[in-house]
Amino acid sequence: MLVSNAITESNTVTQINTLKVTTCNLCNFVEPPFAFYEMDNIYSAKQWQQKTNWLQETLKKLDSDIIAFQEVFSVAALQSLTKALGYPYFEFNQQPELESEYIFSHPALAIASRYPLKKRPNLALHASQEGEFSRPPLHITATIEGMGELDIYNVHLKSKRPVQTESPLEDESHVELWLQELEGSELSTRLRHLEALGLHQNIVRVKQRTKRPFLLLGDFNNHLSADEFAPFHSQYRHRRKESLSELRHYHFHDSWRLIPRGIPTRASEALREPITHYYGESGSRLDYILTSNEFNPEYDLSLFELIDYELVNKHIIDPIFGIDDISTDHALVSIRFQIRP
Repeated sequence: MLVSNAITESNTVTQINTLKVTTCNLCNFVEPPFAFYEMDNIYSAKQWQQKTNWLQETLKKLDSDIIAFQEVFSVAALQSLTKALGYPYFEFNQQPELESEYIFSHPALAIASRYPLKKRPNLALHASQEGEFSRPPLHITATIEGMGELDIYNVHLKSKRPVQTESPLEDESHVELWLQELEGSELSTRLRHLEALGLHQNIVRVKQRTKRPFLLLGDFNNHLSADEFAPFHSQYRHRRKESLSELRHYHFHDSWRLIPRGIPTRASEALREPITHYYGESGSRLDYILTSNEFNPEYDLSLFELIDYELVNKHIIDPIFGIDDISTDHALVSIRFQIRP
């Protein structure tokens, strides 16, 4: 049974001209006998069957039209699984790297769809920005009957895990290791900041050329209010509010905040933002679906109405051993929308 923190009005939803989109971090989706990152990280045949069974049953019940996946090592296995579930269209950003013949690193991002997809070139940081994306974002254009074309950007931004600046020596003191760790954490934040800036620039430039609405979704690896995500909140030039009339076409929105009743009018009734990941007992919101302004009801050129936000999270808040324990450590986030009446 799926557990949902959904803000939903399913009794009023019509299936005509509606679309459901999901983001799902699969947490090391790798088919044995291959390993992820280290030689001992190999699922047994029984564990792999449990993981794929959980995914199949979850996706069947979720019944999304387009699904974005992160942490995909076994690309062919995922494509086969989703095709069997009725998703004939499938794209991914890169083949994971294989080391020592069986150890995977650099996982892929993938999208499965019931509707035709056109893959666009992987996004890259601007020449003025040093470095590159830790994982190249996957950009596709979906052609939806009755809705037209929609750009979707699937991302897995740099984690908070410290960048290793140099190989630690066995006899190094805790002081030296501490200093390296702090420097590595700062470098991780800096890279995530560059990735957010690069994403924003790429998406806005595509929007300038094509005028297509877009969704940006995936694992952001930090809360959206963090400083590195400032570009997604920007509405006009600094101290130049007159620029709003031109820049309004390129605004980003958190889909959870656009859902009816998502943000109550009285602060005392404020709903808690959804938690999508737990580290021990500490919960955080890492997985997002951001939308273009065409989903905003206050935008005069609005095209779509968001009617449902769904969180599948039972497997991380009340897991059943033998069913949920090898599923994923992230909640699945979905939105459903329709053409605005």
